[in-house]
Amino acid sequence: MPSRQIPKLYIPSDATEAAIRAVHAAAVAAGGGIILLPDAVITLTEPLPVASGIGYQGVQPVLNYLNGTLPDSGWDFIGGTVLAGDGSFPAFATNDADLGSPSATITSDCITGWRCEHIGFTGFTRAISIGAVNNIGLQFSTIHDLFIRDCSDWGMFLANFMHTDVSRVWTHLCENGQYYASLLPGSTLMPGNSRFDSLFNIIPADGRDNRLCRGIVFEAGGDGARLNEMYADRIQNNAFNRTELLVSATFSNGSANIAVPDGSKFRARMPVAFTSSDYGITAGRVYVVKSVSGNTIEIGKAFTSPAVVASGSGSLMLSSWGMPCFELATRNEGAFVSNSRFLGVDVEGGAGAGIYMENAQGCDLNISEVPGERNADIVGRRVGFSRFYSGNTTITDFDTASATSQFHGARGIGRHAMLSGLWTDQTRNGLAAFNIRGDAGENQGDLEVRGGNSFIYPRFGIGMKSTLKTANTVLHPLDAGLVTFDGSSMLVCTLPAITNSSDASSLVGLPFHIVNAGSVDLAVNTNGTQLFNKISGKTGYMLNAGESLLVVAAEGAGSTLFWAAFPSVGVA
Repeated sequence: MPSRQIPKLYIPSDATEAAIRAVHAAAVAAGGGIILLPDAVITLTEPLPVASGIGYQGVQPVLNYLNGTLPDSGWDFIGGTVLAGDGSFPAFATNDADLGSPSATITSDCITGWRCEHIGFTGFTRAISIGAVNNIGLQFSTIHDLFIRDCSDWGMFLANFMHTDVSRVWTHLCENGQYYASLLPGSTLMPGNSRFDSLFNIIPADGRDNRLCRGIVFEAGGDGARLNEMYADRIQNNAFNRTELLVSATFSNGSANIAVPDGSKFRARMPVAFTSSDYGITAGRVYVVKSVSGNTIEIGKAFTSPAVVASGSGSLMLSSWGMPCFELATRNEGAFVSNSRFLGVDVEGGAGAGIYMENAQGCDLNISEVPGERNADIVGRRVGFSRFYSGNTTITDFDTASATSQFHGARGIGRHAMLSGLWTDQTRNGLAAFNIRGDAGENQGDLEVRGGNSFIYPRFGIGMKSTLKTANTVLHPLDAGLVTFDGSSMLVCTLPAITNSSDASSLVGLPFHIVNAGSVDLAVNTNGTQLFNKISGKTGYMLNAGESLLVVAAEGAGSTLFWAAFPSVGVA
């Protein structure tokens, strides 16, 4: 029989930090293995070690739900493996110090084949902290089925990872939810190439200013960084129990400084909007806080764009529902999140932007729920060649640099660029609209279905295909449109036989606008049996020089097929 390799299992002698460290050392010395953590609350005094080839597997945490009717609104632990800290350090940490530049031994520094699953966490700065600026993270690793609460920084922090599976991660009562990033120069490495499934975060509702809490974030942050090729299925961030921040903001002509009553209510990257237009500000448009200093903020049209300089002095009312639920963004203009798919994105509750995307290229988002009636559901800044699909009425705010992207689904108010796509306009009773011009700023489509779904109405000029013929020609359906004959001797134009045996092959409705631009006559004939305007024996027209004839394939009583003809006189 073929041999099978059985994983080496290591069981701590008791439910203590010292016992876990002892078996970890033994596993590392033996070349790897899985540490089976006990069903207990295990108090830590410093981070547990992380090493390649080592797995930590706990007993599935047992949860006590804090809401009697909504199990996923919060929990604490009543069983299973739970790691507990004092709030001053992460539970697992390695390679998490920022470096001035990438290591020359970046490949050998990475953590490969690490596993962490079926564990609860409470009372840490971060549950997992692996990777940092210019510091490599996980490769070919697995994180699965973790319940994380009460972290003072991020519940989950992974940077510079590749080929790693992250699934079923829940964060609750953490200052910030989950962070996945590329923090390396793009010339060094393009992290990503990983899969995510069932990421869930609940913004705290325990009395802190939860407008400042970040949700689930994917970010490219290094010099020219690329976070590339990620596949995520089912992402949810709930931001209930947030209230709207509504304060007066004072502008000074020629300055980027904006005075606010209390700067502690703001943080960098926070989306804000204004209730009226003035001083270079557009009402309803989403802006992003770039910096906070005391009671002074600066804002930009995007986080990586220049600060807005006021064109006058005075005050406007500022509104914000707080940090986005889901961010797909960058720290600098030269970085990108790219070539990734996010399916089942569920963003609920209050947010200045339910979804905020900046410097993303080639990404697809399938959106299952949006906050609705807040500052905006989706905000896009320099989002290129990406697609958004939403079945819920969605308020959007895209800049014109995002015009190569598409939106499909149900649309509410559209601010700034509408993008191309097919949607139902819920601001006008579900009217169907199709947009071709991605940078069009109106809240309408380029083509709309009107008259009770009776006809298509264009909101811009539609051209006609033009074809030149200089010889006798039998027209083809592909010649539909303007057909110009220009000859020095008499030419013959023969129309195709009209068919209508099926919708797929029917030519009924096919138009030709035939113009005789030559110096002699042009004969326009049917196939010899079909008539013009059902006039007996009328199978031909003679157009003098300068005359034209519009013909449209038609169907009469008894399924009679004929050419409807609209002759014109020549141009004098």
